[in-house]
Amino acid sequence: MQDNFEESYIGKLWYIVLGKDKRSFNEYFSEEYGFTLNDDITEDQLTYLVIKLIVSRFNSETHINKMVKIRSLKEKFRKEN
Repeated sequence: MQDNFEESYIGKLWYIVLGKDKRSFNEYFSEEYGFTLNDDITEDQLTYLVIKLIVSRFNSETHINKMVKIRSLKEKFRKEN
């Protein structure tokens, strides 16, 4: 288990997609879609939501850039674990 949020998978994922927005994932999903996340959400489930609901809203260039960063992040964390 990692000690600090910024170094965790979810922390890095948040930075990629919401770093400029400053809302947490829960705040974002609550305000934009009307639901909050359970504490037991998996990294894969969160990644799916992020891609389908957040990244898909970006223009095509930003979308591609974010997808590349997310895939690289997933690969890095899978290799480490």
